[in-house]
Amino acid sequence: MDIILFPIKWVISWIMYGIHTVLTTVGMNSGSGAAWVMSIVGLTIVIRILIIPLFNKQIRAMRMGQEIQPEVQKLQKKYKGRTDAVSKQRQQEELMALYRERGTSPFASCLPLLIQMPIFFALFRLLYAVRPISTGEMASIGAVNKTVAEEIANSTLFGAPLSSSLGTAAQYDLPTNVRIVAIILIVLMMATLFFSQKMIMTKNLPESAQDPNNPAYKMQKMMLYGMPLIYVFSGFAFQVGVLIYWLTSNLWNIGQQYWLITYNPTPGSPAYKKRQEKLRAKRIAAGLPPEEEPEEPIQPRVQPLGKERSKKAAKKKHVEPTTSAPESDSKEVRGLDGLTDAERAQKRYERRMAQRQRANEKKQARQKKANRNKKNRNF
Repeated sequence: MDIILFPIKWVISWIMYGIHTVLTTVGMNSGSGAAWVMSIVGLTIVIRILIIPLFNKQIRAMRMGQEIQPEVQKLQKKYKGRTDAVSKQRQQEELMALYRERGTSPFASCLPLLIQMPIFFALFRLLYAVRPISTGEMASIGAVNKTVAEEIANSTLFGAPLSSSLGTAAQYDLPTNVRIVAIILIVLMMATLFFSQKMIMTKNLPESAQDPNNPAYKMQKMMLYGMPLIYVFSGFAFQVGVLIYWLTSNLWNIGQQYWLITYNPTPGSPAYKKRQEKLRAKRIAAGLPPEEEPEEPIQPRVQPLGKERSKKAAKKKHVEPTTSAPESDSKEVRGLDGLTDAERAQKRYERRMAQRQRANEKKQARQKKANRNKKNRNF
């Protein structure tokens, strides 16, 4: 596992070292101390900024999944009670065809989590290697050499070293501090995860997706209460530095989701209705109509006629002068110049042809003049 994660650990070590260098440059103490704690916070922010495009893709996939839920439920009703292999295969094929038709995937919403998990485990293994590197038992990993490893190993959060955990608290000088800090971080992680998921379910889900019989809604509700409980068991093994990373990531999620719910909510959700009411109130206060007026449809551009087609059109016009115009032609919209779009396009075309003809005549005149001057020369 360490061999697979080594490139990620190498990159993480240099990001943390770079952030630590910046923090010490702006005034924080070098060596062991709060700068290394803040470097883990900075590492989280850098990673979350880099995966913003994946977050946007996740949001689009989630919204598309919510839009197609009625069709998914129809498929489920269609194959309800059919347990044979052929029916299951057909249901899966029709479901995947539906996702392909809408340009999404049921796994697209998992991309940010899948990207973060290798980084999370790489940080876990990097902090695990800090003490062996500091004692010379293990080779350096990227920027984490023996000196840097000693600084990280001696950096603490309220007396709890960054490389310590609940499971290894007895190995450190202040085991009580380690336990208290780790437990507080785990509780904060559970609370922030529950709050962020609750925010989505109560504010940013459309009414159609809040059906208690909807399997997707049931799964989301189970995750609301089940995911925080995972921290109780996983938090026992994770170091304080990893808990800081996870807590910072949860806080970033809350801020990101707050911005999304406030400025770009899901259509049909309570947050969307609230935003529409605010926009309507602003328009009324500004003296505008409560609703935006629909834009006028853009008239399609009429292509100019070619030389041959324009001649045919002119002949047809002269041959049939007395024929009454169709009802659709009599209703053509004319501009301030009294011309229709087709007539205006024809005039533009005629102007361009006239300009080209004048340019050709000038070119021929210059050529004739140059030929005459050439004949008059004696050399």
